[in-house]
Amino acid sequence: MKHILTCLAVLLIPLCASLPAEPLNILFLTADDLNHDSLGVTGGPIKDLTPHIDRLAADGLRFEYAYSTVAVCQPVRQIMFTGLYPHRNGSMGFFPIKPGVRTLNEQLRDAGYLISRLGKGPHLKPNDKFHADIEDDSVSRHPSRLEEITRGFLRRARMENRPFFHNVNCYDPHRPFIGMKGPEDLALGEAPSRWIKPEEVTSVPGFLEDLPDIRRELAGYYTNVRRLDDCIGTILRVLEEEGFAENTMVVFYGGDHGMSFPFSKSNDYETSVRGTLIVRWPGVVKPGRLDRDHMVSTLDFTPTLLEAARLPAIPGTDGRSFLPVIHGGKLEGWDHVFTFYNAAYGNRWLPMRSIRTRDKSYIWNAWSDGEKKYRTENMAGLSWNAMLAAAETHPEIKARCEFYQFRVPQEFYDMSSDRFERDNRIDDPARQAEIDVMRGKLLALMRRTGDPLAEAFADLGNKQLLTDSLQKLEREYSGNK
Repeated sequence: MKHILTCLAVLLIPLCASLPAEPLNILFLTADDLNHDSLGVTGGPIKDLTPHIDRLAADGLRFEYAYSTVAVCQPVRQIMFTGLYPHRNGSMGFFPIKPGVRTLNEQLRDAGYLISRLGKGPHLKPNDKFHADIEDDSVSRHPSRLEEITRGFLRRARMENRPFFHNVNCYDPHRPFIGMKGPEDLALGEAPSRWIKPEEVTSVPGFLEDLPDIRRELAGYYTNVRRLDDCIGTILRVLEEEGFAENTMVVFYGGDHGMSFPFSKSNDYETSVRGTLIVRWPGVVKPGRLDRDHMVSTLDFTPTLLEAARLPAIPGTDGRSFLPVIHGGKLEGWDHVFTFYNAAYGNRWLPMRSIRTRDKSYIWNAWSDGEKKYRTENMAGLSWNAMLAAAETHPEIKARCEFYQFRVPQEFYDMSSDRFERDNRIDDPARQAEIDVMRGKLLALMRRTGDPLAEAFADLGNKQLLTDSLQKLEREYSGNK
């Protein structure tokens, strides 16, 4: 009898292996304008600011080096859900994706997923390409409203017996910042569980100047970060209360790019494009893991999520799946990323291209001609005005402000000794060999993917070619809104 049972068990192994696994539930959480080093788990300066996100990291895997392909809202989110570079999917600014581009949402919809989209709806265009069964753009600064809508969504998924993709895009810590207009100012949302005072800001990020108004604005920013954590904690609690915590893959990416301060968001600096990526997947991811071996990007999200859900890949994507890393393995060739910038909000073109490794960065500012001035939303608050005021009496700050407004065509930084990219070494004779290697890799990528500025980059001395390429690009997108 024992021999018969053993034989049956052996015969059943191939049958069991071929049975389809339970569909994967996915909770995909994003933050808006969150600097990578603002959280407790990433060494943020405010003690106990983000207990829920810190706990999520303790329960899962955190990627030390995660990057946004473009450091502004609509392009990066449309890249997250297509796996294509901006010039390939049409996200060269605040533009809709091209009609023939396939999205993660379409792939999940066709597989029977129940899909939500809470927040950032206006930054996913056209709407029908980013299918959602439930949409609400008004709740993502409101923990109590997120609790209600999340609970209803999960119960619907259970009732309809469907796997779900719950996509919650928290607007915090995007401007406006809490308290900037007075003690009653809740900045479009609910009251946070904790208010940060300027005196609690014990250090200022190294790419900014240590000025009183900058500390005041940072206090508002960090208060928004606290409300973000309130929202994330609420959603995770509801997931557990509804019985889905153990069979749901939770992905948190914060932020879609860096904070809305000068030298961060809407640029190609490290603090512009580096984010915090956390994956919790009970039974798959060992809690408390930290990956320092792979540089992943938003370009890779769609391939990874589709493979995790055992769904067909979208053909021709630029991104790659890092699912083997989530499972505990290692991949070769994940030691650099490419980042871009094209048009700011309002269709203001400021094209930039960058390649970065863990400790080196090369940036090409295609727009920088010595006359054109940089201007974006990150200069709208107290901090930029504080820097301009200080520049009147501080030559170093004056030089910093002038550099920010005009830049130079090329920048190169050694972040092993210059973490905040303040010392441009592009003209250092000792660095030319490594600069040439990085430029060569960036040019190869631009050519391979059909970047419209590739040939202008290849021939940097040809100013007319660059002017013609920029004008052609702007004309192409002038009516595409």
